[in-house]
Amino acid sequence: MNKKTFVITIPILVVLLASLFASKRPDTLETIAINYGFEGQAKEISSLFTGYSFPFIHNQFMSSFCAGIMGLFIIYVLYKVVKRFVK
Repeated sequence: MNKKTFVITIPILVVLLASLFASKRPDTLETIAINYGFEGQAKEISSLFTGYSFPFIHNQFMSSFCAGIMGLFIIYVLYKVVKRFVK
């Protein structure tokens, strides 16, 4: 396996494994809002990555996996843009 294939394959495998363990339970901020009774005051905003998944993909695993791959792509593009400006 050459270096370029390795650099692309490893992050995709990490996202694949992480999406297997994605939790449907609320995160800490949501838990605090529930405990203190102000979760109903939050404004719901619809976005492409609502709940770290794509709402239009109905398979939860594939939805989380695709959102993770999209996140990797966005981070890579941001890295390239910042790298170009720093040079």
